[in-house]
Amino acid sequence: MKFLKKQILSLAILFILVVALSACAGQTNPSAEKQDQASGGEKPAATKTVQTIHGEITIPVQPKRIVVDMYQNDLLALGIKPVGSVKYYLDNPFSKELVQGISSIGDRGSVSVEKVLALEPDLILIGSKDVGEYEKYSKIAPTIVIPYGTYKNVHEELTAFGELLGKEQEAKTWLAQYDQRIQAARDKLKGIIQPGDTFTVMEASAKEYYVYGDNFGRGGQAVYRGLELTPPPLVQKELMGETQWKSVSREVIDKYAGSYIFLTVSKENTGYKGDSIWKSLSAVRNDRVFELQEDRYWYFDPIAIVGQAEELADLLVQRNEVNAS
Repeated sequence: MKFLKKQILSLAILFILVVALSACAGQTNPSAEKQDQASGGEKPAATKTVQTIHGEITIPVQPKRIVVDMYQNDLLALGIKPVGSVKYYLDNPFSKELVQGISSIGDRGSVSVEKVLALEPDLILIGSKDVGEYEKYSKIAPTIVIPYGTYKNVHEELTAFGELLGKEQEAKTWLAQYDQRIQAARDKLKGIIQPGDTFTVMEASAKEYYVYGDNFGRGGQAVYRGLELTPPPLVQKELMGETQWKSVSREVIDKYAGSYIFLTVSKENTGYKGDSIWKSLSAVRNDRVFELQEDRYWYFDPIAIVGQAEELADLLVQRNEVNAS
């Protein structure tokens, strides 16, 4: 009888323990529950601090909603699609198949702050050094200013963006493909470009010419850095450093004009005839002037540069074939 009582007592104690443990398991931490409700059940996004021209700025480690006013194609090369960009860059012909789904925030010089706000960005990247522009955007989200011309070449530029946005491997992969395409374009010109050939990138206006260096659009990056074509000595001396463009009078244009000229033109200026000075230039006399439409060659991003280099190589090959026939 005593043995039976002991068994009943043991079972009763075991039952009480099971009930107590079940009750404890069903309880929640009230403060933790409130925190989860407040954050929607998601952990706060990880952040990091980066040094910028406006000091240290805290940004998300993996930003999800980026708005840009210039560097759209750097992000696209890294596999990042910004939520908002400027119409001018959305119209870039070298990336038109990549921009679907990106909202326009207005155009250069007329960005809509309301549209930027509506996109709820967690990071904004801009190219203007204007303090007013920075203050306008920084009230909306963490804003990083990267002044135009900060980077010396495509490799430096995309590597920097890869480090900033946690896309280092994507940058390496894209740059390897870039190098292959650029080298293929250079290879096409073997036997066509001769020692001593020089190349000038320029525009024409009613009274003067504008000559450009290797980091100011108009195809300069593709011509001098991509294809590694040689500028005339005076262009090399004056326009390959801090100064990247110069207005040149018609009377001295021959000192800047190479044996080949890449002439950026608007649609209205296509078929440029020039004057007697223009017609006396070696490149004009030898049919070595190539007109480049400004809506294709004003762009200067990594995607545009490799596309322009391929186009320019093909133009030179085609002209050589025509002249040889």
